[in-house]
Amino acid sequence: MYLPAHFDQQDPEELAALVKAYPLATMVTMNGDELVANHIPYLLTGPLVPGATLKGHVAKNNDVWQHADSAKDILLVFQGSSAYITPNWYPSKQEHHQVVPTYNYVVVHVYGKLSVYHDRPSKLAIVDHLTQSMEKTRSSTWKVGDAPPDFIEKMLDAIVGVDVTVTRIQAKWKINQNRSATDREGVADGLEQSALSDADRQMSELVRWGQH
Repeated sequence: MYLPAHFDQQDPEELAALVKAYPLATMVTMNGDELVANHIPYLLTGPLVPGATLKGHVAKNNDVWQHADSAKDILLVFQGSSAYITPNWYPSKQEHHQVVPTYNYVVVHVYGKLSVYHDRPSKLAIVDHLTQSMEKTRSSTWKVGDAPPDFIEKMLDAIVGVDVTVTRIQAKWKINQNRSATDREGVADGLEQSALSDADRQMSELVRWGQH
């Protein structure tokens, strides 16, 4: 990933927070000489550091697990908030007009080793933990135990556990750090006032956060 120094993010708490808030990862693997991408929610329970484990599962019919190679890294891409930035939000535009549009985003790339497991207790544990994590903010929560036991057994038979042990991490917070404080404030205000989506509001907060 192209990563200028002013966009480099290394704060473990910020990295973990993004992965926990946006758990759906694009998982990129190699099958022979072919790149394969799958979209898998991964659960992180502790800090995001080398040696940490991210836990997920895939359908047994998804052959990605059959090509797991402990000698090769895979890549998980976790995408956070993003927003288009119009040059009209830069106060400097009124001075010299030497401005162009850009796109702000925050993203975490996690490299690691993929391991596979089939035992029922481990698969039940990850399904249960992932469900609890996803349901915890809802007023009425669904639990794995709400479904009939024989149905859950059938569902467990149809999945494979896939863990990723982290080897290295790259993270990019592209939130206008390369602009002047005045331009950054203009971007934050513009995003806040337009608020075309929740992502715009979140990016406004990130741009303000990046000024400190």
